[in-house]
Amino acid sequence: MLQQQASNASIEQAQLLPSRILVVDDEEVALMVIPESLRDGLEELGWHNLTIETAASGEEALQIAADGELHLLVTDVVMPGLDGIETYARLKAMHSELACVVMTAQAPEHSTPVRALRLGAADYVRKPIQPDYLVDTCHRQLIVHHLRRAISDGKLLLDAIVDSVGEGVVAVNEGRVLVANRAAKQLFGVDESELVMHLESGIASNSGQAEFVHTRKDGTHWQASLTRTPMMSPGGERLGDVYAIQDVTDLVTRKQMTSFKQMAAIAAHEMKNSVTGLGLVTEHLVARLEKGVLETEEARRMARIILDSVGRLDRFARNFLSFSRIPEPKRIRIAANDLVSEALALYSQKRGLPDWVTLTTTLQEDLPDVEADPDLIFQVLQNLILNAVESMESTRAGGLSVSTSVATLSGIAYCAITVSDEGDGVPAHLQDAIFEPNVTTREAGSGLGLVVVRDIVHKHSGHVRLVSREGEGACFEVLLPCLPQDLAG
Repeated sequence: MLQQQASNASIEQAQLLPSRILVVDDEEVALMVIPESLRDGLEELGWHNLTIETAASGEEALQIAADGELHLLVTDVVMPGLDGIETYARLKAMHSELACVVMTAQAPEHSTPVRALRLGAADYVRKPIQPDYLVDTCHRQLIVHHLRRAISDGKLLLDAIVDSVGEGVVAVNEGRVLVANRAAKQLFGVDESELVMHLESGIASNSGQAEFVHTRKDGTHWQASLTRTPMMSPGGERLGDVYAIQDVTDLVTRKQMTSFKQMAAIAAHEMKNSVTGLGLVTEHLVARLEKGVLETEEARRMARIILDSVGRLDRFARNFLSFSRIPEPKRIRIAANDLVSEALALYSQKRGLPDWVTLTTTLQEDLPDVEADPDLIFQVLQNLILNAVESMESTRAGGLSVSTSVATLSGIAYCAITVSDEGDGVPAHLQDAIFEPNVTTREAGSGLGLVVVRDIVHKHSGHVRLVSREGEGACFEVLLPCLPQDLAG
């Protein structure tokens, strides 16, 4: 019902527009009768802003049409000089949306009306002319012309508006780009045929929002902020999606610089506290040694304090250096399971893990290969494993699980490496910001380990995501794009 009302309103609006009709015929009687019949019939149907002109030849029609916009041509086919079909062809070159109704004495199967229809003429009427049929035909073609012109003008206006926007804007329906502005193409450095792949692979959650690092074909990187909004019809039907893309590289760089300055202050504070504590313990240890009253258990306790402080400093220094200078990946083709096995080799047979941790591995067979830097991915997995262990230190019990599988995200296949623990989990209020600098769930944490994880994975065109419920452990999933199987060898 609503659609019918909208359609009627569109027709009424079209009938209010100026409509210029040119009737071309070499017969004088036709030029007297046809315009009058058209005017009476069209006005009766609701057209009140009509201009109807006549021409006795194709040559004269070209001269008249040059004076302004022409909406409908009604022309005889057979005329001396330029025939009606050639006249229409030349006029259409001047008025691209020109509608045309040809008048012919030939039968429908004859080549003349067929030629006219192939050229783009909307319809034809046979002679002798039946006025009512001619009026109805011209009525339909005027409506089609004005609606088509409105759509064309609207698209031009939309394109102009969208192109004037500094951010990238892309409208997509079933994998086909409907609208893509200049900014979107420039940001990704690709044409419309490749835009959809980059957009859909960039969205990492059902929320329709994501930030990721994109690498152009020329090797340059930029930080993308992407928002996807569904296009819905008045009836609730999904017509596609609109993507808004923003280059936030400078914003991210400024944010990182601010974070780096904060981390420098934290580093100074951390080192001062640790060194002060080390100094006090060491002075006490030396004094007890000089007096010869140091007991074995006391010595062990102070040595443990010194080793713990040194360990915290070492961990902080490593994370700080990693955060400040993550290198570009030196990628090789490698099996995802091999990446995991190399990282777990450090922790096999309880080496590197406390006795109370139970390590379980589940590696899916026949995983596709990935393109990755083994050293950097080792660093990612090491950080995640150490984080998992530290999350269980309060109870000094729990299981650590590492697994691999294939996951699909926005139609893209990824090798998923999952690290799960049975620790305290991540509080809900921190989950959205857990990959940001200075955000940590531990009192003595640096807030840098997961930042390093995120940045390394993004440099591999991948994603890292968290699934956690406070008090029920955490699950970190690293997604690396699968390489096509047919490239193996």
